[in-house]
Amino acid sequence: MSDRTRDRRIASILTLLAQRGEVKVRLLPSMLRVSGATVRRDLAVLEEKGLIRRSYGKIAAARSGAELPVSLRRSQNSEAKRRIGALASSLIPVSRPLTVALGSGSTVGFVAKSLASRSGLTVVTNGLDTAASLMARSVVEVVVTGGIARPLSNDLVGETVEKTLRSCRFDFAVVGADGVSPAVGLTRYSHRGAETDRAMLERAEHRIVVVDSSKLGRVHQAKIAGMSSVDTIVTDSHANPDMVASFRSMGIHTTLVVVPSASIGRRARSA
Repeated sequence: MSDRTRDRRIASILTLLAQRGEVKVRLLPSMLRVSGATVRRDLAVLEEKGLIRRSYGKIAAARSGAELPVSLRRSQNSEAKRRIGALASSLIPVSRPLTVALGSGSTVGFVAKSLASRSGLTVVTNGLDTAASLMARSVVEVVVTGGIARPLSNDLVGETVEKTLRSCRFDFAVVGADGVSPAVGLTRYSHRGAETDRAMLERAEHRIVVVDSSKLGRVHQAKIAGMSSVDTIVTDSHANPDMVASFRSMGIHTTLVVVPSASIGRRARSA
């Protein structure tokens, strides 16, 4: 069975824990439609990563609202993210050489994949996965910032990153977010990640935020910027209509990619 299938199961387990607080281990095989041995292997992975705790035949999330490893985030709402990435990349024109800042994260990663075959682009990024996607075809000129590596997100953060970004001017900046709220703005779990994204937005002429609809309305502890720092939001068709209307009333160009209902927020079946 593929790593991607395993990651989807693990993401489903974490979603269940977020919804219920705790889950009985004996119920998981029927919920996930897999064997008990498969569940035990998945739980071992979650324990190794410090994401769950076990007690008396039950599991619970180790930390409330914790940031997931990027390897697991990729498997969540992946079809929506793929379509968002393709559309967002189409907003970057091909008529002239451009310098683009790309952040880290799973949705920005799909933007990078769509840009990888584009000539005339110089991309500055703090995302190690983002850089790897761009370098796959050796077409885009890639500049990777220095900084301190965060294994959880496979990105670089810290003063070195911010100094590098603030020494540049970008035609476009494309960043993700863990939460987007009309009242609060863009937020992340990580303060260091938020500071890096803020620096990209501050130095860009055109600022694009890419998020699947599950991020809309959420607020986390680290603020990236207010909504006035955003020109365009690309999300999916399951976004709350009132929230979309609110963004548009602020003058933010908000585009929705059409995604089938089955592709959003896959949840494990209850027993």
